[in-house]
Amino acid sequence: MGTEKPRRWRFTWETQSHIPILKLFVFNPSVNPLAQCNDLKFDLHFEKSLLNISWSEQARVSLAVPLPRVLVDLESPLNFRVSDDHIEVKLSLLLPVDHPIVSNFISDLLPEDEVGAGDSTSDFLQPLSMDSDAKSLSSEGDVHFYCRTCSFQLTRRPIRSFLDMPSVNWTEAADNWFGSCCCSFGGISERLVLNYVQSYACVEGSCLLNNASVILCKDDVVGCQCVGSDLMRQHGDHKLSEDAINLGVCHDEDDGSFLVHGNDATLCSPRFKKEMNDYEERKEDEQEIKNSSCAFHGHDFTDEVDPSNGCCTRSVSVSDGMAGLLADQKSFLNGYLGNVFIFQSPALSKEVEWIEFTCPQCSCLLGAYPSANGLDPSDGGIRLLKCYISTSLPVSSSGDLFRKYKLEKMFANHLLESATNELSFQTGIRDLKSGSMMMRITILNPDSWCCSGYCFESYSAVLFQKVNLHPVIKVLFSNCCDNPEIMRNSDEGETKRQADEVFMLKPLIKELIRCLDSTGDTFPSSFSSSRGFILSSIHR
Repeated sequence: MGTEKPRRWRFTWETQSHIPILKLFVFNPSVNPLAQCNDLKFDLHFEKSLLNISWSEQARVSLAVPLPRVLVDLESPLNFRVSDDHIEVKLSLLLPVDHPIVSNFISDLLPEDEVGAGDSTSDFLQPLSMDSDAKSLSSEGDVHFYCRTCSFQLTRRPIRSFLDMPSVNWTEAADNWFGSCCCSFGGISERLVLNYVQSYACVEGSCLLNNASVILCKDDVVGCQCVGSDLMRQHGDHKLSEDAINLGVCHDEDDGSFLVHGNDATLCSPRFKKEMNDYEERKEDEQEIKNSSCAFHGHDFTDEVDPSNGCCTRSVSVSDGMAGLLADQKSFLNGYLGNVFIFQSPALSKEVEWIEFTCPQCSCLLGAYPSANGLDPSDGGIRLLKCYISTSLPVSSSGDLFRKYKLEKMFANHLLESATNELSFQTGIRDLKSGSMMMRITILNPDSWCCSGYCFESYSAVLFQKVNLHPVIKVLFSNCCDNPEIMRNSDEGETKRQADEVFMLKPLIKELIRCLDSTGDTFPSSFSSSRGFILSSIHR
């Protein structure tokens, strides 16, 4: 049986963590409830999970609103308030929505077909937890990665080794733990950092993990012919045969010649000789690194400490070792080659360009890789975002270990971390390549639960409409691309407010803006009080 076509009256249920109050907002942009809705009456049908609202206009008008799965205190009175642009109703709850008893109650009542394909009830109702996936992936044995959009297999061979990447500020953490001086534990800290950096490499058959992405060796990724594809992109849209593309044929606009790279590479253009020679040298360096283990092996530091004075006898050799690091290892040491999802300004380098990596089959964005010359990965690694890939087929099924990752939830996780660690509830998001401000966002409430939809005019329609509260963050956001005035004043404003500032790939920012725009009509227009900002919410 089909449901009633959505009407222009909208509803939004909202509650807060740890607060046993449930609010309902009913509104219609073309109606003034204060002037037009007379003799309001409310009938709560808890057994049918719906609330009926009626009033007198020219005739009696009735709306049916589905009730989310909560424990309502039926003995408490229902309170309401009427404003110019909405009707607000308050219900008392027996327990807050995030109470374990309520969660278990909802889990028992929630049919699998309402949770969604591949989602467990805990994934459906609880905020995203971005813990390490190394243990769960290792327990799977051989793992392939797939494009979540078209199910294309992205890995040439199974991945068997999974290692966690350190946090961006891992060198600072080592100094804080052992001390940053050259004495005693300070020497251990320097040695630990140096050995870890020297052992860092993207090795075939291995996968490096951080909270938002995976890093695979470019030789393990299907369709990753970085030198050929990027040179072709840089040198224009020339019509080459399929065989030429497979061989990596690139056109030189200066002299009309072509560059062919492969096992029997022939350089037909002097312009490319230096580039390809540099490329071969980097390949040799990478091969040397691959011969070593990615994991940091235990090191005996006792022979490096002089018991008489407690100072390290090899402090000079440590400095020499730091100076002898490869370029990509230095970038890793400085935090430049880590998380491809969100970059803090201290972790940006002018020497590193991030090149987007797309699915070879459907061309959807999957991630990016760092490059020092705009051609191939600096460290041989391709970063794939967890929200765009799957670990099994069908994608997003129960066996997919990345099914819980969604772009908006990952971004919400960052906002909460920033608010906790930096005490900043305002964030400016800039384009990673151009540095221009694209979006500003302010956290209003990080502990909201809400759901929204359209009201119905018949009981039969509501019986087939089930709603569930989801954990969200209430925010004010502004699309700076559509508001030139805000973009012009963004730099000065961010400085005055001491807002957190991050950099992201442009397609990711645009997708977040679309997501926030889609929930921008969840609340009445009077709730968006700030000029140029829209009240919205983002799932966490």
